[in-house]
Amino acid sequence: MDKALVMLSGGLDSATCLYWAIERFSVSAITFNYFGRLDKEKRATQLLAEKAGVQVIEVDVPFVKEASDFDGGGKMKKEKGSDLRWASYVPARNMMFYSIAAHYAEYLNAKWIVGGHNSHDASFFKDASRTYIEKMNSLFAESCLLCDGRPYQIVLPLAEMDRKAVIMLARKLHVPIEMTWSCHQEGELPCERCYACRQRLEAFSALGIRDPVLGKKRR
Repeated sequence: MDKALVMLSGGLDSATCLYWAIERFSVSAITFNYFGRLDKEKRATQLLAEKAGVQVIEVDVPFVKEASDFDGGGKMKKEKGSDLRWASYVPARNMMFYSIAAHYAEYLNAKWIVGGHNSHDASFFKDASRTYIEKMNSLFAESCLLCDGRPYQIVLPLAEMDRKAVIMLARKLHVPIEMTWSCHQEGELPCERCYACRQRLEAFSALGIRDPVLGKKRR
């Protein structure tokens, strides 16, 4: 069975990719502790990995900052308007993270690096698009010396899916959705105000399903 390295953040998309990969490959996971990463997100990553029985490689990258942390978000607020997604923008994020994943994949002899980008991500974050990822795969193919002619490749199982489709797949794969954390705020429960919460709530609502992360919260 081929080995795969799953990019695991603790969110719904990466959790779905984890369970998708487990059905196909021998799986390890990798996660990145960037500047200001939420404790809730770290905990979700740990819980998901433990539940799935996979090893997680933790990589500390404290120099990697989201736009809201780099200068207090001032530049983005001034130049980019009110789109909340700019707050979580990181220049060259996927180039950095996938390159680090490739470093580990080569030593682990993993043939697949599994990323959780969906169609919503690619519409805004250009480094989550298939075109961008294909270019990275081309570079990996040129640089891998320990791959015996079969270089590792990034695969995006959710690339053509919107958030509703991801939720449906997660339920089909029996992903423990209640363990995931998508919110951009700390707290006992999701804030329901950040763009990640809004998109997630809209998708669950459109499907007529209650998000299990909300637990017993009164609405």
